[in-house]
Order: sequence, then C-alpha cells, then structure tokens
Amino acid sequence: MPGLTFSDTAAVVGSISSLLLAGVNFSASQLTLPILYRIPDETSTSIFEELFYRGGMVIVPLTLFATLCTGTTAYLEPTARSGYTAAAVASFASLPFTGLYMRPTIQRLLKLANDEKVRQKADANEAVSLLKRWRWMNFVRAALALVGGAVGLAVLLGAW
Repeated sequence: MPGLTFSDTAAVVGSISSLLLAGVNFSASQLTLPILYRIPDETSTSIFEELFYRGGMVIVPLTLFATLCTGTTAYLEPTARSGYTAAAVASFASLPFTGLYMRPTIQRLLKLANDEKVRQKADANEAVSLLKRWRWMNFVRAALALVGGAVGLAVLLGAW
C-alpha cells in the first residue's frame, strides 16, 4: 500500500480543519448563545464580546489554514481541481460572510457591551434579538465550513 502523498495529507488536514471549524461555530451557536438570552443585557453582551474575540483567535487562523490546505491540493491535483477548489471556497466563505453580513450585528452587540448610555437607550429586547440574529448567521458559517470539509473528504475518497 503506497503512503500518503503531500496532496493527500493536505486534503485530509484541510478537510478535518474545516470540519473542526464547523464544530466550533456550531457549538458557539447551539451551546453558548441560548444561555445568554435569559441574563441581563450588560452581562450577555459582555460575554458575547469575549466569545467573539476569543473565537476570532481560533476561527480566522483555522479558516485560513483549511483554505490553504485544500487550495494547495487543488493546485497540485489537476484532475480533482474543481472539487478541492469548491472545498477551499466553501471553507473560506465564512470570512467574507462575516464581514459583509454579520458585521453590523457584531458592532451593535459590542457597543451594547461597552457603552452604558447605548444600553439604556436600546429597546428592551434588542440585545436578545441581536444575539438570536448572530446565532443563525453563525449557523450559516458552520454550514459553510461543514460543506468545505465534506467536499474535501468526498474528493479525496473519490466520491466527487
């Protein structure tokens, strides 16, 4: 049985990284966010702020790493280029999605976390509404990473 090539290794590592990324995003949405709905806005938005910054320190590098691995494999494997390119694009897509669609929600939550005057002027359920919006958008990011990982493994296993 021949050993794994560099491209096979990059495909496995990139796909697994993307699946890990999906799990991190899904866990934040499923396990953490719902707990924040029932606590005071000052506390919930402060916890969100920490979750957001800590998550970014893991999610951004992991996204770039997964994209780099599957993108490299796409370059090295011309016969499977379209599949690995699709995996790389799906894995990477969460970063522009965050910047384009999630940014206003994130910025408002961060303002609520850091400014008492903003919190006092906010609608009664604004923080919860924003947290719920962020939650479903984060599920979208999890789905994109899941697609990237699944497609990468499907290509590697010859199912694509």
